[in-house]
Amino acid sequence: MEPLDLLASLQCANWSVAARTYGSSHATLIGLMSEWWISLDPDSHTVLDGAPSLGAGNAGWCDLMLCNSAGPLGVVEVEGTKPLDKLRTLEGYLKSSKPDFQPLSFCILVAYAYFIRGRGASRAYPPAESPDVYAESLKLSLRHPTKPVLLVAIDKTVDSNPGPTRATSPYHLGSVSLVTGIALAGGRELARQSLWRLQRAT
Repeated sequence: MEPLDLLASLQCANWSVAARTYGSSHATLIGLMSEWWISLDPDSHTVLDGAPSLGAGNAGWCDLMLCNSAGPLGVVEVEGTKPLDKLRTLEGYLKSSKPDFQPLSFCILVAYAYFIRGRGASRAYPPAESPDVYAESLKLSLRHPTKPVLLVAIDKTVDSNPGPTRATSPYHLGSVSLVTGIALAGGRELARQSLWRLQRAT
């Protein structure tokens, strides 16, 4: 698939499920990406949940491998704490000499806000699309110009009224506020679009 088509199709993912999930959401997002891919072509598309290892034993693997009836097409990493490390894992698949990985034609990093910074009224989540993550994603796309990189950034806000159960742990205070998709190829940004945005009451 072309990168712009992939980007547009990500609007069909069920982001509202992520918005109603509190905490890390890592497993939820992996499931959401699996559902998105299969729903694009239910007769042909399949997912390997936990991709085959890059090396011997369990030496390096990504969260998902997206396939069709002919074989693997893309790899996905979902990450909140170390997105730069996961970009290196994705590159490992794109440049691998393993015959099974030669058909891979794109990768996706789903980076989500994780740590709250600050105190009191100034508490906030840093943007999921940090300058470093964006810059390294661009570089990755430049090093592999025929294999586009899609960056999905999931931003959160601190919920001021989380309710008594969620309020017992800072881990559950964040609410998804914005999901942005960015298509990168050949070291440049092709397009970006809002995939989901919280509709605030007026």
